[in-house]
Amino acid sequence: MTGVSFNNNSAVGGAGAAGTSGGGGGLGGAGGATNPNGLNGGGGGGLFGAGGGGYGNGASGGGGIFGAGGNGYPFAGGGGGYTGAGGGPDSNGQDGHLGISGLTGKPGGNGTGTSGGAQGGGGGGTSSNAMPSGSGGGGGFGGQSGNGTLGGAGGFGGGGGGPGVDPNVGVGAAGGFGGGGSGAIGYVPGGSGGFGGGGGGIGGSGFGGTGGSGGFGGGGGAAGYGSASAVGGHGGFGGGGGSGPTAGQAGFGAGDGGSAAGGGGAAMGGAVFVAKGGTLTINGSGSVTGNTATGGSGANTGSAFGSGFFVQGSALAFGAGNFILSDVIADQNGSGGSSAADGFGGTGGQSSITKSGAGALTLSAANTYSGGTTVNEGSTLVVGNAQALGSGTLTLNGGTIGVTVTFNGSYTIANNIAATGDPIYNVLTGSTVNLTGVLSGSGDVVVNKASGYAGTLILAGANTYTGPTVVDAGTLQAGSTSAFGSNSAVTIASGAVLDLAGFSNAIGSLAGAGTVTNSGGAATLTSGGDNTSTMFSGTIRDGTGSLTLTKTGTGLLLLSGSNTYTGATAVSGGTLQVDGSIASSSLITVQAGAALSGSGTVGAMVVNNGAIFAPGNGTAGSSIAVSGSLALQSGAVYLVQVNPSTASFASVSGAATLGGATVDAVFASGSYISKRYTILTASAGINGSFGSLVTTGLPSSIKSAGLSYDANNVYLNVALSFALPSGLNGNQQSVAGAVTNFFNANGGIAAVYAALTPAGLTQASGEEATGTQQTTFSAMGQFVGLLTDPIAQRDGGPGAANGAVGFTEEDQASAYAARKRTDAFAMVSKAPPQTVQRWSVWAAGFGGSQTTDGNAATGSNNATSRIAGTAVGADYRLSPTTLLGFALAGGGTSFGVNGLGSGRSDLFQAGAYLRHANGPSYISAALAYGWQNVTTDRTVTIAGTDRLRAAFDTNAYSGRIEGGYRFVSPWIGGIGITPYGAAQFTTIDLPAYAEQAVSGSAAFALSYAAKSVTDTRTELGLRSDKSFAMQDGVLTLRGRLAWAHDFNPDRSIATTFQALPGASFVVNGAAQARDSALTTASVEMNWLNGWSAAASFEGEFSNVTRSYSGKGGVRYAW
Repeated sequence: MTGVSFNNNSAVGGAGAAGTSGGGGGLGGAGGATNPNGLNGGGGGGLFGAGGGGYGNGASGGGGIFGAGGNGYPFAGGGGGYTGAGGGPDSNGQDGHLGISGLTGKPGGNGTGTSGGAQGGGGGGTSSNAMPSGSGGGGGFGGQSGNGTLGGAGGFGGGGGGPGVDPNVGVGAAGGFGGGGSGAIGYVPGGSGGFGGGGGGIGGSGFGGTGGSGGFGGGGGAAGYGSASAVGGHGGFGGGGGSGPTAGQAGFGAGDGGSAAGGGGAAMGGAVFVAKGGTLTINGSGSVTGNTATGGSGANTGSAFGSGFFVQGSALAFGAGNFILSDVIADQNGSGGSSAADGFGGTGGQSSITKSGAGALTLSAANTYSGGTTVNEGSTLVVGNAQALGSGTLTLNGGTIGVTVTFNGSYTIANNIAATGDPIYNVLTGSTVNLTGVLSGSGDVVVNKASGYAGTLILAGANTYTGPTVVDAGTLQAGSTSAFGSNSAVTIASGAVLDLAGFSNAIGSLAGAGTVTNSGGAATLTSGGDNTSTMFSGTIRDGTGSLTLTKTGTGLLLLSGSNTYTGATAVSGGTLQVDGSIASSSLITVQAGAALSGSGTVGAMVVNNGAIFAPGNGTAGSSIAVSGSLALQSGAVYLVQVNPSTASFASVSGAATLGGATVDAVFASGSYISKRYTILTASAGINGSFGSLVTTGLPSSIKSAGLSYDANNVYLNVALSFALPSGLNGNQQSVAGAVTNFFNANGGIAAVYAALTPAGLTQASGEEATGTQQTTFSAMGQFVGLLTDPIAQRDGGPGAANGAVGFTEEDQASAYAARKRTDAFAMVSKAPPQTVQRWSVWAAGFGGSQTTDGNAATGSNNATSRIAGTAVGADYRLSPTTLLGFALAGGGTSFGVNGLGSGRSDLFQAGAYLRHANGPSYISAALAYGWQNVTTDRTVTIAGTDRLRAAFDTNAYSGRIEGGYRFVSPWIGGIGITPYGAAQFTTIDLPAYAEQAVSGSAAFALSYAAKSVTDTRTELGLRSDKSFAMQDGVLTLRGRLAWAHDFNPDRSIATTFQALPGASFVVNGAAQARDSALTTASVEMNWLNGWSAAASFEGEFSNVTRSYSGKGGVRYAW
């Protein structure tokens, strides 16, 4: 038997009822036809075969499996072969033949009047309608020939042959496997049906006899009604009894025989029988209750031999839909008392139930099947009582969709459970279900996910499951010390409860917002076996017994709730971070290799050798409160986080015993460094001291870090130092001193200052500001030098009386006489007397550049400056020997300090000058004023790129006085030699000004102090001149060589870091040499028409300075 399929779209039909005298059909077979005479009947049909026909006084053969029954006319016809038709009523039976299944086999031979044909041919009566003692041949493969009194037995699938026609002699032959027995007449019994075949009927009106018993699943044959002693054949397993004066007894699950003959073997009346190796598949929604099976629109009822599903070593498979099974599901061993395992009532083996697809299968009876229950992905199993699952294993194949097991009452389930995927266990609110079997597999344990289900699920087996455990509602309670998977990640939702109930248990990790409690005796929860990091924001509390917590593994367990358990806390692995409270814990012990941290509150604590106590939540400024005492062993580590402004610390309400432990201070990058950090406080005092200090990430500019103590506090102290092995130069030390003094005075400083390197100190110094001073000194020096230089006959020039241009011819003649009238001036002297020239105007351009070397010791850097200007002036001769004039100038300057910054300015100058000659001697003087609009720029790359700019105005005042005596040296060609001496001063008034950040940070922006600085300089030297008469004027060459002495060569300025009030220092720029050499070479042309032009080149040289400048101008006198 391969199975019976019950579909939702049609009612399950039973076998047809037998005729008034025919045997019942086999499983699924039709009943025998009714004899027109009302008495005689054909044999029962085989499995799914039609019943044998009955006609006249003869009985026909039963049908084989899937084969038609034999015809009876008027005597017994042959039985059907395996899928073959039975013999006809001829004098010779017809050949058996192959059926639709294509099974091979030799057709049976023709029967004769006295004997059946060989190999399956059906036997027949004689054509003369006499009554010989012939018999029908056996049908099917292996059928036997009949003899005079006994029909041949049926082969596999074939019906047995009928006996001879003598009503008092012979027996109808038994049917083969699946074939009906042949009918008999008279008093003789009909042949019994084969497996699944009906028994043969007995014929003869008024005669008695016994109908043949039905085969497995076949109906019993009918008995003749001629005798009260006649009994209908008994039904086979599941087959109805035969009819007769005394009804045949029904087979298992079928109706007894009556006047209407026995019921069908497959009728789904009080029971469903699934034969060994078969499968009952039920699709759609339906229910089985009492004696009614409903799978669609129809129903069948019948008398029940027993009530329920009887599964013989086979499976019940339920597809999509909702099914309610309230009858018992049991293993079945067959009927008839036989213990043979041959399909005729033998043992059936273990049986199982499978539910697949959407919908629920409800098992509400006290079932006894033992093959187990399987629930596949997407299905729901409703367990109605403690015995609903029989005795086998519950297998939950959750897949990705999951399965659901629902418990609607309180009971204990002893079945083992093997789960994969995501099974959900829902316990009705107010109910308690105790699972005492072993829960295994990789599946989850998800408790009470559905609305209305918040009951208690107890896990009491020695469970080995490895999947996560999730309690969504209600309570998950331990019923053993291995209730929860030791590596299972446990999550308890808000409002849900995990109850140890007095059983210590280990879990993989703990998360969620629910409650962990202990309703039994003292118990320990050990968490951490899966080495993951989790947060639990719920509450861990005692129940009727105290609860102890142990943290293991390598992960982190963060407790953020207010926990009230009173047992001890042991941290033996990983990190326990307490951001909530475990102050009620009797003692907290941190063991070697483990750590405790957090920003909450803990109870009295001991930190063992090799353990870490890290107050705070990993950030500086956070802290942990210790409600009680703190004891650190010598090998323990006290780990604090330090940022620029604060540190993490522990606040101990009791005494803190430091025990020589190590402090590990981890410095974070930041913008500020404090001088002192509080890292531990103890209200009841500090006992002992720490053994050592280890620092991590300490800025290189922090010279040292150390610990200090008072009665109740421990401090971490740091000191800044910029002293490098090679030392710092003057400017660097000035900056470092300002930073250090600020740090020492204020107890903290921006970390960017603490991290300054020597190069950073140089950048921070702001030295480029000193370039303004030297540039101004140079600009004012060039201007007053222009005003007093002997160009364009401003000194009178050669041929002028007493060194001045003459007003009269007499003066000119006197001059000529004094100079012995050289040839050069002969032409001039012969010219007509000059017109008096009192007024003159002039214009000149001037400029130059200077480079000054820095000094390594002071830390100054090379400085450069450039000047360009234009001056215009006018003068008037008060007398032939006295000249008075004024001038205005404008221009620009620029300067730079060796990559540290640069500046520029707009320049305006005004001055007045006076020159007086007395014979060969002269004196000249000039006073000048200068104004500049200065802009400075510098870039600081210490921490990023910061562009800093300042703008301000300066005022400068300068004066020069010079005197000399000219004489002619005939021995060197009449060159004029003028020894001279000069004194010059320049005063600069610098305002207070401050830099602004153009881009980047202003951390190193400086504010510069106002300053007034005067530089005084003297010169001693020789001037020389030589004039040459030209066609229309005089050409004069001049030179100078002098020594200059600078009385104030320093270029410095005081400044302050804007971000560090009071952090002031003086920065030195490149200083001038005190002594330098001056050189000048110039050429001048004076025309007789009043115009003159001159140009000069000047140089100033020292061991640190190289200056080159020049000027050129034109003059017109009238």
